[in-house]
Amino acid sequence: MNISKSFFNCDSLNFFDLLKPLSETVQNDSFSFSFTIFEDLNEISLKWSLIDANESFNPWLSFDFHKNMLTAMPENVKVIYGCYSFGNEVKGYFPIYFFDFSLDKSIRENNSVKRILGKLIKAKILLMGQIFSTGTNYPFSDYLKDLHFQKELHHFLQGLASRYKAKAILWKDFFSVCDALEENGYFSFKYQPAMIMNIEKHWETMHDYEQALSSKYRIRLSRARNKMKGITWKTLNKEEIIDSQSDLHQLYTGILSEATFKMAIVSDSYFAKMKEAFKDKYNVTAGYLDGKLVCFYSTLINGETLEANLAGFEEEPNLKMQLYLNMLFLMVENAIKLKVGKLNFYRTAMEIKSSVGAVGKDTMVYIKPTSKWLAPLFPILIPWFSPQNLVWKARSPFKATLS
Repeated sequence: MNISKSFFNCDSLNFFDLLKPLSETVQNDSFSFSFTIFEDLNEISLKWSLIDANESFNPWLSFDFHKNMLTAMPENVKVIYGCYSFGNEVKGYFPIYFFDFSLDKSIRENNSVKRILGKLIKAKILLMGQIFSTGTNYPFSDYLKDLHFQKELHHFLQGLASRYKAKAILWKDFFSVCDALEENGYFSFKYQPAMIMNIEKHWETMHDYEQALSSKYRIRLSRARNKMKGITWKTLNKEEIIDSQSDLHQLYTGILSEATFKMAIVSDSYFAKMKEAFKDKYNVTAGYLDGKLVCFYSTLINGETLEANLAGFEEEPNLKMQLYLNMLFLMVENAIKLKVGKLNFYRTAMEIKSSVGAVGKDTMVYIKPTSKWLAPLFPILIPWFSPQNLVWKARSPFKATLS
């Protein structure tokens, strides 16, 4: 159902000049742009699919992904779909998430005062971005640099937040300051950095990577491999993922329980739905010990980047066999074989990820309350409750190079 035909239309010579290369159908100096929302994905399935077919699309913004996620959405999350147009031309679609946020369920906190207060902080939040990944996943990222576009987009989101009774609007993730959001009164804060590794073009095999490591880290890699002897690795097909989805989910939630912050927990059908949506671009690799599933990791090819998605492991064999470290090495090997330019390990476990070659890249999150009386509280409460950047030491595993 099309809930709103258009939240705004505006004409602007300057804005038209900015967007002119995108369309050759507009005449004169008048150019209108509009946003529309849909609750029923079926209404826009054909148009969204056609856009995907004609563009080098971000998989997190693809129709196939959102179609498959309909039945795999976390229990506390509702999604509707935005459409933005320039003139009469639809340019793209994007998800708008509403999630029921409960602070005491999202953070792991030892401070008793924070735990008590956390139970009182509950609210529905409108989320822009991708709830399942780390990165700037907006189809209109380039236009966020334009203050006019961002101002009107903010009015659109304010209307949605009011309609769906959201208490705040949250944007994630930016790798640099977004002036347009700051101009519109959003409060910004840094979260844990994304751990991103460059895959050198001259690395043809894993041996090339090993040779680039200093002797200390080559020895570490060798020891880790020796410890995981006895583990059988297998990349699962869709049927095997479905058969194992309960065990995969249990391993995933097991390590998630130790996270300092979690926004939402995916359902056990998530892995199969991802495989159905992305086919060979998405893989779940499972590790078995004496026939029992004890660990897994999943990856998604996103253009020139291999993204490490969800992972899980049993604690005891992980301690004995360094399963997590070995999975990181396996992902590096996958990235080299695929000849991608980057490997995005996402957040968390920054030090161990840096030890295999990843570098931390700061991510910015923006939030704004929909009620004016809450605005003065955000700069106080958010830093106080935000997971503090853990003290971690960036490692330098590669040989020193002469400049």
